[in-house]
Amino acid sequence: MEVFRDGALVPVRGITKRATLAYLLIHANRVVATSGLLDALWPGGTPLTARKMLQNAVSDLRRVLSADTCAADRAMLLTHTPGYLLRVDADCVDLFRYRHLVDQGRADLTAGGYESAARVLREALALWRGPALADLVENGVAWPELAALENARLDALEDCIEAELGSGRHSEVLGELEALVATEPSRERLCGQLMLALYRCGRQTDALAAYRSARTQLVERYGLEPGPELRRLEQAILCHAPELDAPTRSAPSGTADGAPDTAEVRPAAIAGPVTVTGGGGEPAVHRGPERKQISAVLVWARSSTGDDRQDPAGVDDVLRQVESAVREECERFGGSVGSTLGSVFSALFGVADTSEDHAVRAVQAGLAIRDRLGARDSGAATGRPGTVGRAHVAVVTGDAFIRVQPEDATAPPTVTGGVLDRCLRLLALVPPGEVRVCEATRRASEIGIAYRVGPEPPRGWEALQARRAERVKGGSPEDKPPGERRVARERSERLAAPSVAENDELTRPVPEDPPAPRPAWHRGSGQAWAGPCPPPFSGPAAGGDHAHR
Repeated sequence: MEVFRDGALVPVRGITKRATLAYLLIHANRVVATSGLLDALWPGGTPLTARKMLQNAVSDLRRVLSADTCAADRAMLLTHTPGYLLRVDADCVDLFRYRHLVDQGRADLTAGGYESAARVLREALALWRGPALADLVENGVAWPELAALENARLDALEDCIEAELGSGRHSEVLGELEALVATEPSRERLCGQLMLALYRCGRQTDALAAYRSARTQLVERYGLEPGPELRRLEQAILCHAPELDAPTRSAPSGTADGAPDTAEVRPAAIAGPVTVTGGGGEPAVHRGPERKQISAVLVWARSSTGDDRQDPAGVDDVLRQVESAVREECERFGGSVGSTLGSVFSALFGVADTSEDHAVRAVQAGLAIRDRLGARDSGAATGRPGTVGRAHVAVVTGDAFIRVQPEDATAPPTVTGGVLDRCLRLLALVPPGEVRVCEATRRASEIGIAYRVGPEPPRGWEALQARRAERVKGGSPEDKPPGERRVARERSERLAAPSVAENDELTRPVPEDPPAPRPAWHRGSGQAWAGPCPPPFSGPAAGGDHAHR
């Protein structure tokens, strides 16, 4: 804070006097109660002599401000019930001049005058020479008004950058945007402006990387996904939407006919698939990757197949039986079976349909797989080669990117996203013979699935059985051929299964989860795995996006 008279600096010494004047300037031309001033000056509790110290500071400030008695616009510090009022001309305080310029620049921006808006907003921001009242902040002042001023400055800076982008100066503001996003990673509008500037500079991959970085920050710090505007912008970048193209630079005064330049379309206007014109003149819709919520199922069929002395033909026969069981149960509940990694099998629900019960169907499929593979426990317990032990089943629900192959309508869609990574991590924690799900899956499926009651366990919620027979994709048992009707009816009855046993499970005291085994590093094939058990497959256990086709 600095005070000038006729261009000369007027010294105001003493932290109490400077803080008093600063607080009155923030609330200039308004009455500030004495109690509010005392709380601002001594937030940790006022000393016994606080009122006397405030009165002395006000008296000294009045002598400083009344020295220029000839000036018509001089500041006056008045006593006004219930406190004090600092009367000052708005043109004499840089904060008020800044606010006036910001209002003017925003009006130009709303009218589409990007050149004029950028010029006025830059003039307003030039009045800032650092954080507001930095000298007082260094002495421990932390008023909420200062945080509000800083947020208002960032809002004005975002408006200024929007005007610059609307004027076609994306390359000029790129460096400034990168520095701002690094210091303010939680401001989604700045991130969107950086993505747009990178895209217009021909750096599409860097624009998508900026989105991923912002999303990681939001998820890890606040547990939030990016807002709809930022997601639409990412979708538009993936689709090369024409709305993102840089506008033609115009003269500061506007277009040739004097109208303001409105060529720029803000990112908020981007939505849905982009329509392009095909060679025959008919509009063709190009759909880029689609974000939607799905449920992923991973099954690890533990067996004695890891013994090198076994007959390879026997091992292959066992894996084929497991794959057949997984495929039958997943397809029965409307899922699509994906790739196989060793003895780990995958399936997805909710990819090709629009129904909202994919989480229920995914858990039902996991329970059915657990029951079918668990029937072989006796053989696995004897150690007989080529037998399958109890299965580990993990189910996770979340957002994923679905990309349809336009050149091959029959090809399955490609699915990528963090939901697959989370499912892999959960699978490593699932005890044998159990189906464990994440919190999102439990909330979406508890209407049809019974879970073990108790506090949220660290290894995911344990699914016990279906609460009732759910209508599954593929029709009722009576719609099937006679040879399959009996088997389908028996499976449906088993899913509806005994309410007495279900009530027993729900009322049984919940044992505490055993302590997680100490993570150990297992090495092999040039990779390391940290977890309670060795990886049942080749590839990373977590991190990065895994493609599931």
